[in-house]
Amino acid sequence: MPVPLAPYPTPPAPYTPPPPANAAQSQLVCSGCRNLLLYPVGATSVCCAVCNAVTAVPPPGTEMAQLVCGGCHTLLMYIRGATSVQCSCCHTVNLALEG
Repeated sequence: MPVPLAPYPTPPAPYTPPPPANAAQSQLVCSGCRNLLLYPVGATSVCCAVCNAVTAVPPPGTEMAQLVCGGCHTLLMYIRGATSVQCSCCHTVNLALEG
């Protein structure tokens, strides 16, 4: 009696070593799950390891600031100089006070 063959498992993705400790990194908030992501300077987009959402990186030279939403305590990042920031989670409008 013939034995059915099982398909080969999918090979794992190739290992990509983390950047050296002294490599320049920046950070942004994931557009999917709102986790803080670290990425190497020069990247154009970042894929979140938690939710797999791809977040576009702002163009070089864009100064970013961050604040914690007064409504839901989510970390928000915004372009420096904005006077208010609306939370994408709870829609609270937060005043962006530069200190």
